[in-house]
Amino acid sequence: MKKLFKEGFTLIELVIIMVVLGILAAVAIPKMGGTISSSEEAAENTIIASLQSAVEVYAMDQVVANSVKSYPSNPFEQMDKVPDGYSGLGAPDLDGEWTFTSEGYVAHQRNDNSKYKWFYNDSLGTFGDRVAY
Repeated sequence: MKKLFKEGFTLIELVIIMVVLGILAAVAIPKMGGTISSSEEAAENTIIASLQSAVEVYAMDQVVANSVKSYPSNPFEQMDKVPDGYSGLGAPDLDGEWTFTSEGYVAHQRNDNSKYKWFYNDSLGTFGDRVAY
């Protein structure tokens, strides 16, 4: 005897597949959000380290030229290549942009609209810790 099978999936099979896909999505999405946040933090740390390096090079150039170690008032002006999204002194802090304010801090707004700032001490050429605001 030849058995005839109907082609296609049953409703129960489709529901089970949807449940499994839902569970996988529920596990994967929070991990992806954490990955994005940590990559933005790593990029911020890289830019702050580049700024620190740029102001130190400027200070050494000042020692050679004037025999006095001094630091720039705006650290972004000393970088060979400013970070993508740098909007200048006192510019509004928009999504994904870096700014340097007249109050003396470097600010960055992440893609999730959280804002962070690092205070810059132009007499020592140092940056403070990251502060949310």
